[in-house]
Amino acid sequence: MSSTATRASHAALCAARPQLARIAPIGELVAHLPPRTLFHAGPPFASLGDVPQPVRNAAAAALAHEGWSEAGWAAIAAQEIHFAPAQDFGIVTPLAFVAGPSMFAVEVTDADGKAPAKVSPLNDGPPAIALRFGRDSADGLALVKSVTDGIGADLAHGLQAPVPLLPLMADALVNGDDLHGNVAAMQAAIRQHFTGLSSESEAYLDAAGQFALNIVMAASALMLAAGDGVADSDMVVACGGNGREVGWKLASGDGWQTAPAQRPEGPHAAGTAPLPAIGDSAVIDALGFGAAALRFAPALRANLPDLPAAFLSPAAHEAYIGRHPSFPDDVALGLDLTRPRKTLGIMLGMVEETGTHGLIGRGVAPWP
Repeated sequence: MSSTATRASHAALCAARPQLARIAPIGELVAHLPPRTLFHAGPPFASLGDVPQPVRNAAAAALAHEGWSEAGWAAIAAQEIHFAPAQDFGIVTPLAFVAGPSMFAVEVTDADGKAPAKVSPLNDGPPAIALRFGRDSADGLALVKSVTDGIGADLAHGLQAPVPLLPLMADALVNGDDLHGNVAAMQAAIRQHFTGLSSESEAYLDAAGQFALNIVMAASALMLAAGDGVADSDMVVACGGNGREVGWKLASGDGWQTAPAQRPEGPHAAGTAPLPAIGDSAVIDALGFGAAALRFAPALRANLPDLPAAFLSPAAHEAYIGRHPSFPDDVALGLDLTRPRKTLGIMLGMVEETGTHGLIGRGVAPWP
């Protein structure tokens, strides 16, 4: 049983009503960003020398995109450009992706105005070129630039009104999505809310099959943050991996807590090794979807044959506080790390650790 304070955080989580509100550059959506700063997933790095190569590759791409330096990672290592955890500024960024202020992002707000808004950069395209998988990809950088130079503004114009997200997430869950590793149903639903798009924007959405994932990330981050600021509450209100450590924040405060990140477990390309857990998409699993909701995603779990049986039953939600009125009765939301549990993990795409091969598989990283 979770404590009274923790249940108060859960009640605030359940009261949040996330909506896709607008699309704009991060620097317009987030007030008072520090100058010449790029934003990475997970907790702060122990040192800049500890940053893994896939993140360095993405940071160099972000520097080029912002036009701040041609020196690549060396400019960050020399502290000419600052490097900060995205979640400290209300941003959630996927896997190894590094975000800059001119990049277009989705903004998710609370329809009642009680929870702080959260933003996530627009999806950076198909796996073969995507910067979020940590490769040095000229095509990936070109796609992000095309989003900044036209597609992002077209999508912003095509979003005619705020989109309530809880109904779409609930429908997607019962139609084959875990809302992290698989978002096909969510993707189909969210596309219906854009009208009058250019052929270039339509082609972008066709190729960016996980466009909806970034929206789910921001919605999850908002729902968790709604329960923040409750003294003595054990509910997790932020969570992410940086490829070295997994970090989380509790509603009771005191900043980041960290533990060594574990490698995702699952089938992957022969002769490669996945980077330990990385990405702010861990907020989805901290909310109660992703690895805890694999029993709702038969196509995804079929590709993960060696998972413990507990992941495929309601036991996967034992670490979570309680049900949410929008979701099935056997789904509990709000992670409480003091609760006994048979299993707990984070659903992740596998980023190859040397920054050479990009996406090499998909699996579940055990909670550290």
